[in-house]
Amino acid sequence: MIGLTRRTGEYCRLDPDHIERVEAGADTVVITTDGAHYCVRESLGQIIGAIREDRAGVIAACYVLDRGEDADPLGLGRGDVPPQAHAPGPVVPIRLP
Repeated sequence: MIGLTRRTGEYCRLDPDHIERVEAGADTVVITTDGAHYCVRESLGQIIGAIREDRAGVIAACYVLDRGEDADPLGLGRGDVPPQAHAPGPVVPIRLP
């Protein structure tokens, strides 16, 4: 989810997978796949950056789930992935019938 500020000052969060397009003009308008329009204070570049960070966080979280280790062991990223509470055990693939 990405955080955006509506023109009224209200803070909202949107799922980037539901964003159809962003129009940048006098106002920045986010249009979702269900047709809803959100007039926001953030610029087009800020929205693209937020979407990029959200998707990178999802990929990093999937890496941790799949590999059992941090994709950024040196901590060079923002640290959106919470630290593990315990050391991961061996990864055992599940075979479905």
